[in-house]
Amino acid sequence: MALATVTIPVRDVEAVKEGRANAVEMIPMQKMASKMWPVLTTMGVMIVAAAFVVGIINSFNVADFFGETKAVREATANSNIGSAMAVKAWLPGMKFFGLGLMLGGITMLLATILGNLRMAGANVQAALGGEVILPRPPTIAKIFPMLMITGMMILLAAMIVSAWLGTVAGDVWGRSIATEINVAEEGSALLARLGTLNAVSAWLAPFKFVGMAVLFSGIALALATIVTVLRFQARRLVEIASK
Repeated sequence: MALATVTIPVRDVEAVKEGRANAVEMIPMQKMASKMWPVLTTMGVMIVAAAFVVGIINSFNVADFFGETKAVREATANSNIGSAMAVKAWLPGMKFFGLGLMLGGITMLLATILGNLRMAGANVQAALGGEVILPRPPTIAKIFPMLMITGMMILLAAMIVSAWLGTVAGDVWGRSIATEINVAEEGSALLARLGTLNAVSAWLAPFKFVGMAVLFSGIALALATIVTVLRFQARRLVEIASK
């Protein structure tokens, strides 16, 4: 399917040829993307690195708990294992959100590349003496930013739910297994919280992967847009050269 095009008037062709000016500029979304991708990528790396450090620290509490005999582990309430289980509940949500920011940064970088391709293609056409004809943004170019935002919102929601779930996990597993959890009566608040903990954990994991899938879909569409633009520019250069 042929792309809709738009002809861009160039006022100072000589300036374009000499590299003192661009025939066109990036559109506002691309300008924003050029500034945002380093920020999102850096934030994502920092969050993932922080999660790694927290995981190492948390491993000491887990090691201390399981270093005791089964009888000792279950007999008394242990705030350390309660904290460890709380971290275990919310830490994956934090890691996935960090990865989501990194993928968002990649998407923004691809949008920046599209902006540079737009300027470079226009500059080459103007320098060759042809009309500057550019493709109008295809539908997929309008969809991939929305997919990026949607995916990041899903992962943000998952992180918030994970943080709440951590409070539930800390309350449940900070209690004595033998004298409180195992003897809890049917319908008790403790068993209800234990049920909530397991139920939410069951759907939260695939929910996070939905967010990742949406982000990867956005990246795929951004790459498809780049391919579409490159094909158009190649055809346009052939047209100019054949005249």
